[in-house]
Amino acid sequence: MKRFALTALALAASTFAAQAQETWRIGALYPLTGSLALLGNENLNGARIAVDMINEKGGVAGKKVELVQGDASTPDKAQSEAERLASLENLQIITGTYSSGLSYAASQVVERRGGLYWETGGIADGLTKRGFNGYFRIVFTASSNGQLAANIASSLIAPKLGKKPSELTVLVVHEDSDYGTSVATAAETKAKELGFKVSGRLPYKASTTDLAPLVLRMKAAGADIVIASSYANDALLIQRQMKQLGVNVGAFIGTGGIYGLPSFGEGLGSAVNGIFDTEGSAAINPASLSEEARTLLADFQKRFQASQGKPPSYVGTQGFVGTYILLDKVLRTAGAADPAKLKAAALALDIPMGGTSLGWGVKFAPPGNEMQGQNERAFPVAQQWQDGKLVVVAPENVKTADPVLVPLPAWDKR
Repeated sequence: MKRFALTALALAASTFAAQAQETWRIGALYPLTGSLALLGNENLNGARIAVDMINEKGGVAGKKVELVQGDASTPDKAQSEAERLASLENLQIITGTYSSGLSYAASQVVERRGGLYWETGGIADGLTKRGFNGYFRIVFTASSNGQLAANIASSLIAPKLGKKPSELTVLVVHEDSDYGTSVATAAETKAKELGFKVSGRLPYKASTTDLAPLVLRMKAAGADIVIASSYANDALLIQRQMKQLGVNVGAFIGTGGIYGLPSFGEGLGSAVNGIFDTEGSAAINPASLSEEARTLLADFQKRFQASQGKPPSYVGTQGFVGTYILLDKVLRTAGAADPAKLKAAALALDIPMGGTSLGWGVKFAPPGNEMQGQNERAFPVAQQWQDGKLVVVAPENVKTADPVLVPLPAWDKR
């Protein structure tokens, strides 16, 4: 019996090794359950399409790509799932994770084990300030997102309100994780530089089920412009309780999270129109993209619509673009799941602006740089909900429309 068991284990191990040689097995770590499941699954759905497109073209070096999923619903779960993928599954590449807090936890495991961690969603500044050699983030930073929110308040909103920044009051509200705090700090600092009167910052827990006290403080502040950094349920809750309590502002700027998802528009109905959102966008002016990037984007959008029954949000497109670059540019160049070769291939990337389907280029900050592993050519854009759809209103080279509904109509007029 003992000999039989050992033989069975040996056979299983050899089968696993054979399968590993036939495919590229990539860890895909996202929050698939819990409060961030909506965003995590959207990111993963985009990544899956990237894998399908690569595999249909023959894979990488003649081998198909397989995503090995892990559910990172909490930081503790992200850490344990990263351990499982890196050790038990013996994976050298892990991608994900959407949330900054989850990325912090999971990437520490991968860095310790010497693998490659490819972040397609988490934007907290501190993620690329740790000096990790195996951590690469394809997306922009929280600071750039917060700064853009303040910039459009000055360049787009203040003129529409017929006032100078010095005549307007800005209030910053944010969920209190490192992500929300990073965005809020940058927005507050930039708003002050631009001359706005900043009435303060109001942090809160994203898991809070009643934000009425926060909204009443917003009302007391008498802000002309609110900049908010939120996740999913909390973003909708703020809007609904603003309506319930009759809190009206001249402009409301969300900074990523659910603000750019169709479910946000569906949750608010016509009241969503006029709200701004700063993050990336799947709907930038296609004229700003290279021919290859335009072709890939059109193919991806068609596939996403067919598989999900809806057009892709930025979050889904983010997962697609990040994963496609990882497979087609980094893994293909490295030619092996060797961490040293993968890291060298990532650092050698030099994609010009407009060369990806989100309009970004790709060039990672090198070792020794304060932001080592950060894509220095990624940038957020400003969008606005108009007629139930998101349109890009800045920067000028990628915009598709001009802003409207400034000031925001009162709740009883929407």
